[in-house]
Amino acid sequence: MPPNMLAHHFNQHRWGLWVLLAGVVFQPLFAAEPRTISIDPQAMGLDLPAGAIRPGAKTDLVTTNDAENRPVVGRVHAWIGRSAVILLPDGELVTRKAGEFDPTERPFKPVTCETLAKELTSGEFKGFRSRVTKHFVFIYNTSEEFAKATSTILETMLPGVTQYATAQKIDVHDPEMPLVVVMFATDEEFQKYRRMPEGVVAYYHTLSNRVFMYERGKLFEQRPDLAIGESISTIAHEGAHQILHNIGVQQRLSLWPMWLSEGLAEFYAPTSVGSRLRWKGAGQVNDLRMFELEQYVKSNSAKKPDGRMIEHTVLAGRLTSTGYATSWALTHYLARNRRAEFNAFVKSCSQIGPLQAWGELVPPGIVQENWTNFNAVFADPPADMELKLLGHLGKQPYTDPFKDYPHFVATLVAGDARRPVQRIGTFHSPALAQKWLTETTDGLPAEIRGSAKSQVKMFPNRAQAEAWAAQAGR
Repeated sequence: MPPNMLAHHFNQHRWGLWVLLAGVVFQPLFAAEPRTISIDPQAMGLDLPAGAIRPGAKTDLVTTNDAENRPVVGRVHAWIGRSAVILLPDGELVTRKAGEFDPTERPFKPVTCETLAKELTSGEFKGFRSRVTKHFVFIYNTSEEFAKATSTILETMLPGVTQYATAQKIDVHDPEMPLVVVMFATDEEFQKYRRMPEGVVAYYHTLSNRVFMYERGKLFEQRPDLAIGESISTIAHEGAHQILHNIGVQQRLSLWPMWLSEGLAEFYAPTSVGSRLRWKGAGQVNDLRMFELEQYVKSNSAKKPDGRMIEHTVLAGRLTSTGYATSWALTHYLARNRRAEFNAFVKSCSQIGPLQAWGELVPPGIVQENWTNFNAVFADPPADMELKLLGHLGKQPYTDPFKDYPHFVATLVAGDARRPVQRIGTFHSPALAQKWLTETTDGLPAEIRGSAKSQVKMFPNRAQAEAWAAQAGR
């Protein structure tokens, strides 16, 4: 995937932020200023030559042509030497080399939601319907139910996210441009518009400033309830990226630490499914991520926390599915238990400018400065923090989204009749159950390891599996 495709795959840099400690004493967030680097525009998929990078100003107004070759007034989002990334009235960012734009004193006027909806449905998305709300333009050929649920969730999210960011002392504002969300009826149409990796159901495209998604894929044919739940969760996640990039929290084309960029989107994106598809609110428990973490914790329960989970999460320049879950967990823990430092850390990241980052991605896909800067603020030993994080997660209530699916109870018995050792665990898949049995057996004292006997029993749902496990454990 080209690096400019997803905002969360990439973020004027000014420090001097202060944190209030003990109510009266101020001291710097960082003891030493984090190293900020400029990103090669070619590496971000921008067809511009390398040059000195500096952010544009509100007064850097220019005339250029849009995609239809019509003259428009734009605003420079970032300068790259004598070239520029220019913000157009519809919210799109375009690249222009020297000579392809001229300074102007004419005002910059963002397009209205109504005008943009008409342009899109009569041009690029001819035949699609539109739904216009206060901040969004929804362009769709999906079912009305899907379009309505999506619009309700995203329009509800925006003021909630803005309110939370305001409490973090970040200078936020209403979106300047209409926020466009394009919804395709099927995966095939979605892929025909722009080829995406297998399994992607929605994404935020940072250059066009649009979210793209689809309603019906292969999973929808097999389990429509599960498909809708996963789609709504992903839509909220990508909608969070779009909102954060348009209210002043995250600057477009800036590169944040991946754990925070994705963890914050997950923090803002919890939804409920079933009879009521709705946004649950900033910082509420994310059921899908909690489920994945529960399985992850169970499968690693034979190991003592050593801090590697936190270290790997913070260092990562790219995330696996488990990485998204641990990023959410770390964000949730810090936002609840280290609020002052966390809020100041987010505010400092909001100053990272276009085509700038705190450090570079190096093999095997890590950013070392992420770990350095994290430790400068959250100084707990990683193993101690991981233990506290796991305790925090254990206190969070959530609804298992797969509770009606088959579950597997793994039982391990070792030792003799005088000193029996028994371990029982409940899992969503037989593979996780077997992994847990292997690691738990390996963790037994050497003198009884050879006597270990195990079994895995399948039950039609979680409730029955847990009931049997509770009875067997007595």
